[in-house]
Amino acid sequence: MVIVKAKYENGKIELPTDFAAHKPCEVTVLFPDEVAPKRKLGDSEAFRRAAGGWHGLVDCEKLKRDIYGARRISTRRVPKL
Repeated sequence: MVIVKAKYENGKIELPTDFAAHKPCEVTVLFPDEVAPKRKLGDSEAFRRAAGGWHGLVDCEKLKRDIYGARRISTRRVPKL
């Protein structure tokens, strides 16, 4: 891996003139936080806002009892030995 400093301006990345890859390749570009695009509200902030949204709508203890109760029911046949 080689690290090359480049200039980003008007939607284009300009590499130094003395740099040339020997064959086509894929590159990873890292932008400093102050110029990187901001995340949309649809990301983690929306997830945080939804926290507690089910409060009072679902009896969590009953839900857990129902789940564990359903797991105890065996639907497998007893093998004949």
